[in-house]
Amino acid sequence: MGTSLMKEIMKNKGFITCIMLISVLIAAFLVRAFYIENLMDKVNVSEQLLNAAMLEENNGIVVADIFADGFSARAVYILCMSFSCMIFGNFAVAGVYLNVGIQLIAVLMLFSAGNNFLNRYLGLVFGTASALFPVVIEQISMVDESNIRILFAVVLIWFLSVVFYIIRKLRGKKKTKEISLKESTVKMTENEENGQVETTVVPDSSMKEIILDDVEAEKPKFIENPLPVPKRRAHKEMDYAIEPDENDDYDITDMTGKDFFDIE
Repeated sequence: MGTSLMKEIMKNKGFITCIMLISVLIAAFLVRAFYIENLMDKVNVSEQLLNAAMLEENNGIVVADIFADGFSARAVYILCMSFSCMIFGNFAVAGVYLNVGIQLIAVLMLFSAGNNFLNRYLGLVFGTASALFPVVIEQISMVDESNIRILFAVVLIWFLSVVFYIIRKLRGKKKTKEISLKESTVKMTENEENGQVETTVVPDSSMKEIILDDVEAEKPKFIENPLPVPKRRAHKEMDYAIEPDENDDYDITDMTGKDFFDIE
């Protein structure tokens, strides 16, 4: 029973994709945790971002002030850093863990993009590469807007993969419809060549008035008479041997203005 259950699970493509995605995210998180604990020497903090984030933390987070100069990667990163500082307190620690979160989101979106472009195996390659690539991991120590720019690029790739996936699905449906239409046409041609014509009787579902005269009643079944009966008479007809003349006709056709005594 256990073997059959495992076979059914392995046939489930959604389950396999979910296992792959979770494995890639766990690997990405463990590698970054190991890098932070053992390999990261220092954190490179941008002073401009530090001052802007600390100012927002002291005065309260005002989204309108952050995006006063327009939408940009720097403004988005400052907003995220302000919330991260409220949670972790220390700016450097908040920046490092914010970068870890951004990179995990990028890994997730790259896996999804690969799956949209081709299949889950390409998604596994994309996700694993972004999770284990050393240059990407080293970006954790860079507390600046470069990480959010990388995330914007990944979002763009993911959006293009979604458009590609939709187009591929629409073309696949159209191709399937054309193939089915072609197969039905070939089947009809073969039937015509073999002299076989397929007809489909469609029952009339419209309402009609039921007339009793149109309904055929069951004929009664009589029991055969066991008693002796006389033979049936042959049907005979008797007619005149001489056709009478019209003058010998005694029928009165017109009695207008006449009495029975006036008949000649």
